[in-house]
Amino acid sequence: MAKVVNIQKIQNAIGYVFKSNTLVEEALESTGHARLVSGKGDGHRRLASLGDKVLGLVQIDQWYGTQQTRGIADVLLKDNVTNRRLQECADQLGITSEILVAPEQAYLHLQGGQIGRVTSASAVEALLGAVWLDSNRDFEQVKKVVCKLGIMDNES
Repeated sequence: MAKVVNIQKIQNAIGYVFKSNTLVEEALESTGHARLVSGKGDGHRRLASLGDKVLGLVQIDQWYGTQQTRGIADVLLKDNVTNRRLQECADQLGITSEILVAPEQAYLHLQGGQIGRVTSASAVEALLGAVWLDSNRDFEQVKKVVCKLGIMDNES
């Protein structure tokens, strides 16, 4: 039996209710799952690319309101928007357990192994891309989700 994404759990975790369940499912489909199981190509990669840029925009927008230098902005991006940080957010909010992975990865995960850092981080970025699209590119809505995810240090 194929795993199904618990959309309600994801919506509760990120504080956003999707109009399109398809976007949530795409955001949580790893490349391996997409190629081997659903046949949908690159899985969440396109949404992750979009989400990565949206997350960077949220970070830079927060920085811009300060009097800090551009060098500080670069440091903030490096410190807050990392695969490790995004994986931590995914793990803490229960998002990682909803990622659709290739069968061999799923088996390893069931045996106590972890889903890879890049896969978890990409899923978080893809969820942000999905929120961006689903909300009709509502920047304020995406900022709320970023805050709920706890990705960025609020002191910046």
